[in-house]
Amino acid sequence: MKLIIPIEFYRKGGVERVICGTIEELIEQVEEIILILPKKEIAYFQEKLPKSPIIKYESFTLPPKSLQSRILSVINKFSSLSGNVKAKKIQIFFKSIRRKYQSKLSIKYLANRYQATHCLYFLANQLIPPDLDIPLAMITHDVFWRFSPLSYPESYIRKYDLSLLEWLKKVNIVFTVSEKTRQDIISIFPEFTSKITTIANSGFPTKSNASQRLLGLAENSQESIGELPIFYLPSSFGVYKDHLTLLKAGIKLAQKKLKFKIVLIGKETDNLIAGKITLSQQKNSQEYIDYLHQCQEISQNNQNIMQEYFEGLGYCSDEDVEKWYRNSSCVVFPSKYEGFGLALSESVVRGIPAIVSDLEVFREQVELYKCEDMVDFFPVGDVDALANCMEEFILNPRKKLSAEEIDTRFSHWTWKETAKEYVRLLGEL
Repeated sequence: MKLIIPIEFYRKGGVERVICGTIEELIEQVEEIILILPKKEIAYFQEKLPKSPIIKYESFTLPPKSLQSRILSVINKFSSLSGNVKAKKIQIFFKSIRRKYQSKLSIKYLANRYQATHCLYFLANQLIPPDLDIPLAMITHDVFWRFSPLSYPESYIRKYDLSLLEWLKKVNIVFTVSEKTRQDIISIFPEFTSKITTIANSGFPTKSNASQRLLGLAENSQESIGELPIFYLPSSFGVYKDHLTLLKAGIKLAQKKLKFKIVLIGKETDNLIAGKITLSQQKNSQEYIDYLHQCQEISQNNQNIMQEYFEGLGYCSDEDVEKWYRNSSCVVFPSKYEGFGLALSESVVRGIPAIVSDLEVFREQVELYKCEDMVDFFPVGDVDALANCMEEFILNPRKKLSAEEIDTRFSHWTWKETAKEYVRLLGEL
């Protein structure tokens, strides 16, 4: 199998770890991987991924004398002429046409050049499906515009629905990262049920992470991190993740004079603790505006508690994320919505207990890893229930699992198994 993987955009953090974890294992499963990236991202991925002759790095750039390049040149001329006559709308139109065809033509050219046999997209939201003569597949991580706790405008929902519909018509197979996401898509487009199948992510560290050695992590797992329980949430600030419920629960416990620490890693978590949030994500949603004001108010009104009990580290490297997994006592994940929710699987396969909101995707992961004994659930958004779970952990902490226990219990679903499933199902097309 010669697999072409276009990555027109990606998100650092969980999605990036999914991409890297899968590709690292695909190296062992396929003949060749043609990884197409924006030119400025190639060096970054070369550093993140293992060095391998199997991976060919290419950019969305066409040879200067190719037919495809000439087509783009014509589009550029029209764009330039429209700029000269100050026709901004026309210029914007031609720029969007250029971006669209730059990607499509580059992918088609490279697929033919390398004689690729299959094409896989890790992210396809708002992208145009390529025109290829080989099987096309996509991975869908969530259907946030329909099922997240935000009221998006009808025009926004329609735009994402139409984009997904275009992909569903074009692809040979759709991989969802959870059964919940599969059912979400089917509820909107039931006519494509037969095309959609679920392959869960793995929570294991990626090989590209220098701090990933599970044995090393587990050797330290029984060491006492002082007498202070550390609750850990590795997630960027946002309405879906519901940091607000965790803030309120932490304040309740602090008022009881219990001893603990809550560590937050992810974009804007440093500003969240300081009460100076500037994030513009979803800023036009009333739910977001209300949520933001509540977070700012509770943080600003409890700065003494914030400084003593909370630590917001902002965006951090994978190494720091891994370090805090190692140093934490328990992972807390209070999300209102997730397409998968990688932090739960990541905590479990590191032998760390978890407290999570009662979402279907989290129940799926508990079933996947058979780890009911390691995970406590609380009703979504229930501050008192979360505080009770955390207090119980503070008073009766659970030990982390040893390396041997991790290997015995969870080695049945690593990134290797995930990659094997992708290859098996792609090979059947």
